[in-house]
Amino acid sequence: VWQHRGMQHIPIPPARIEEAIVRKRASTMLMLGSVSGLSGFIFVFAIGVLKAFPEFGIHDHYCFRVYDDTRLKPCYFPATVSELVCRPEEPTGKVFFFFEFVGAVLIFISFYPTSLRNVYIGDDDVACCGISWTSLRQYVPAPGMMMLSAIPTVPAAQADALDYFCIALHLFGALLMFVGYFIVEAVAIGWGPFKNVIPEEKRQYDPRHVWIRKTLLTGIIVSYIVFCVLQVVLSVGTADEGFDRWELWANCSSLKKPVSVDCTLPQLVEAAGWTMKLFKLASFGSEVLCGLCVIGSHLAIWHYCEERRYDLPEQLKDMTIEASNDGLLLADSADPSAEKQ
Repeated sequence: VWQHRGMQHIPIPPARIEEAIVRKRASTMLMLGSVSGLSGFIFVFAIGVLKAFPEFGIHDHYCFRVYDDTRLKPCYFPATVSELVCRPEEPTGKVFFFFEFVGAVLIFISFYPTSLRNVYIGDDDVACCGISWTSLRQYVPAPGMMMLSAIPTVPAAQADALDYFCIALHLFGALLMFVGYFIVEAVAIGWGPFKNVIPEEKRQYDPRHVWIRKTLLTGIIVSYIVFCVLQVVLSVGTADEGFDRWELWANCSSLKKPVSVDCTLPQLVEAAGWTMKLFKLASFGSEVLCGLCVIGSHLAIWHYCEERRYDLPEQLKDMTIEASNDGLLLADSADPSAEKQ
């Protein structure tokens, strides 16, 4: 075992090099996927702030009505990240889809649940339907993240019957990502009521650092519950109570300037007042916090895993020399059919 830049490296026995390569690759891909997901949330949040404050010089439909350019006071602000990125043709939609989808793919193909010791809990303990907790961790949260990024939602005021299919699938993806990840991670580290789901000896985490993972897990469930409660509050309000006012604009076709607006859909006429806007900001913030805790949990797993400290060999084997030593190369050269080929 040796030190390099403050990190203790672990030498690998020659017989376990292939396994070590796979496991170290899994840790690297988990880190890259987590950083990609984190970048998506950060960039989208920054763009959303720029859109919500005209003082930054952005002329956007958050602060100006799309059909007559009237200034909205206060500016509109979405209650969810999903609504912020619902338009694939806009910068927020493009940035969110790229970073979150790439991050989900990297996490999925890393197969870290079966490669990293600090999350691996064996394959015998079954969650349901004959599926182990380890398999559930592999095939639930990451595909949920893919669904969340690839299937956009639309504002409820503009949704039709077909749009609700996308909304339902989008929400199902969010459930897989947030709740699915919370459950499998809670089982892996013995958080709260999940402590006795599997035998303690199957958990191979470092007890000195597990409090960080438990704290992030608490952040996930608390922020998700707050988000759900706020969504219920915001869904039952009406325009007369200070919520956003969406209406069909009868004079859409008689505007003096051309606009790309679907006149058959309700458009934002008046944004919610500051009281309701604070509820929307709290809803948006709780969803962002939940996402950051999920990504932070993945980064904590990577940071404290032993696999990223594996000291792999500096050179790969020359298969020509290996074949020659085993007599395979001589056998091939003596074969007449090999010479003709």
